[in-house]
Amino acid sequence: MAAEKDFIIKGSKNKKFIKIGSLAALGFLSFLYLSTSNSFDVGKFVMPCHSEMSMVDKVKDFTFKPEGKKCPVSEPIKPSFENYDIDNILFNETFKDLAASKLSGAIKIDTTVQDVNPSPQDDLDYWSNFFELHAYLEQEFPLVHEKLELEKINKIGLLYKWEGSDSSLKPMILMAHQDVVPVNPNTLDEWTYPAFDGVYDKETEIVWGRGAFDCKNLLIAELHTMEILLSQGFTPKRTLYVSLGFDEESSGIHGATYLANHLEEKLGPNSIYSIVDEGFGIARITDELFAATPILGEKGGINVKLSIEGFGGHSSSPPMSGHTNIGILSKLISLMEDTGFEPQYTPKNPIWEFLDCLAEWYTDIPEEFKDAIVKRDLSEYHMDKLLQMLVQQHTFKELVRTSQAVDIISGGVKSNALPEDVFTIVNHRIEVGSSVKEVFERDLAMARIIAKTYNYGLKSGDKILIPKTENGFIIAEIYGQPLEPAPVSPENEVWDLFKKTIYNTFVNGIDSKSEKKAQFVVSPSTATFNTDTKAYWNLTENIYRFMCVELPSDALKSFHSVDEHIAISGHLSTISFLYDYILNVNEYDS
Repeated sequence: MAAEKDFIIKGSKNKKFIKIGSLAALGFLSFLYLSTSNSFDVGKFVMPCHSEMSMVDKVKDFTFKPEGKKCPVSEPIKPSFENYDIDNILFNETFKDLAASKLSGAIKIDTTVQDVNPSPQDDLDYWSNFFELHAYLEQEFPLVHEKLELEKINKIGLLYKWEGSDSSLKPMILMAHQDVVPVNPNTLDEWTYPAFDGVYDKETEIVWGRGAFDCKNLLIAELHTMEILLSQGFTPKRTLYVSLGFDEESSGIHGATYLANHLEEKLGPNSIYSIVDEGFGIARITDELFAATPILGEKGGINVKLSIEGFGGHSSSPPMSGHTNIGILSKLISLMEDTGFEPQYTPKNPIWEFLDCLAEWYTDIPEEFKDAIVKRDLSEYHMDKLLQMLVQQHTFKELVRTSQAVDIISGGVKSNALPEDVFTIVNHRIEVGSSVKEVFERDLAMARIIAKTYNYGLKSGDKILIPKTENGFIIAEIYGQPLEPAPVSPENEVWDLFKKTIYNTFVNGIDSKSEKKAQFVVSPSTATFNTDTKAYWNLTENIYRFMCVELPSDALKSFHSVDEHIAISGHLSTISFLYDYILNVNEYDS
């Protein structure tokens, strides 16, 4: 019975026993989001077997009708700047070619980083390509480099400051990163164009190359926006910083961390009005419905190392149990994967607002799915029903639970020698309502079950929980630096202006020349990945991860992969939103 108690999964709403064979963790690729699919596979939905529907629930199923809109549409806020000209950005052919050229040139400079990179303080030559990028930016954006103050933080990080006329106002920050992920040399012949040629195909109006989407689109758009505003004679009231890290793809250790610390030392905590960084864009739900999905929260992360320090010997004489240390570790891995994490309802998770928008505006949503969304707050039955639907959809499953992925395993040195030491590393992305401590304790509980079942000692780091046995120890420890889930940005006045600016860019800009106007909504969302904003939490609660780009289904398939690309219209809409946002903040909230 003691071992069975360990099967209770932390965060489970019903605190029921999770049996081997239940939900398995299938990774954390939910960043594909709605843009990869325009339909929901209701045929795969299975109702939760552990919830029984009461008579009250049954009555509610027939009689409940929601009152009011949970996803209201906002009125756009449009800048009144005398030289305002969003049409020139979006629809002028000459400007389009100019913008494509600037983005293309940045892609041609290979700013690849690896998982582990030396500090610029120790090996500046390693970062030599970044200096080529800096020279290129200075060439392409002369007004920015003439009028703005530029600091280099930790040699490579770029921090631009556009001084505002009112020093009493909190500054705003735009973020992006200079680095890109590596190109797999085994895939070079699969690219339509070479990865660092930065080809702009004028026929298809697509820019190709590593970094086109992540994240040189945003970096170039931010600088181009300021170049435009400077040329139009705009002077901000509120100081604007542009903070460009250089190792976001390897956790921002040398870039974002130094930049954020520098800003906090200079300005103090909670000193920033808002931060905008890379994130989700605009999803085409149908041809008549578009949804902008700024990220207001990010999942946390932890790597847990599970090791066995046991005893070896000749493989001709295996243990009496029949299990080598590799076999025992495999048992632990299998238990963890077969058990998984239950989905949970965390009210602050922005995904619920996104689902409300689907239920409100997506006319083709399956009725059963809509019904579960609308009635989720009525009873535990309805909430469980919705959660079970979500975890069976790749789009949503890891947005409502903690994920796990066994990514590394090692053990054994020779085919005729029993392995003494083996280990695995399990990556978790932590649901916004959970914590590093809760997830680690769950993994430790799994290790305890195996230790008791197969007569091993157990350690949590250096702390002995079960004394060493004749078989050795199972050890659970945190590997690397864990990250708590990001604070969810509040939906306050700052968010309201941000949201209404998105409405303006789409309604009065992107969609303004369409014959048939689309329905457009803005909804908060959450992400399974992390951005450089994790280093900036102390500076403001208003952090928005958003790029004003329509995300076609094929774009994210190339994310960090072969044929990364972006439609030039997406780059122009990114510039347009930043243009609108800088103007609106200075006019309506300064």
